[in-house]
Amino acid sequence: SCLFGGGFLGGCYSYLNGSRAQRQTFDRLSEIEVMNRALGDMSALDYSFELMLNEKEPLTKEKFREKIYASEPECIRDREVDFLFDLLDYSDDGVINKDDFESF
Repeated sequence: SCLFGGGFLGGCYSYLNGSRAQRQTFDRLSEIEVMNRALGDMSALDYSFELMLNEKEPLTKEKFREKIYASEPECIRDREVDFLFDLLDYSDDGVINKDDFESF
């Protein structure tokens, strides 16, 4: 009974403290910042679409990253490049193909 009461008290404290909600909020805020930086640099986004359309072979994440950084984007980081790659990899097969965009 004491163990249950202590566990219940700990659960209530955690809920009232909101540490889990705060952590989830910070995680979501971080995701929004990544999206904002990735989509805010339109030259990198434009360049990524040009890459996708001009490549004869599928683009892997590493090759995509190399080509994006070769375009010398203003303020894009690995997280933003990963976000753009995942956004363009419509089939979730780890490569960007022209076939991924036939439905558009």
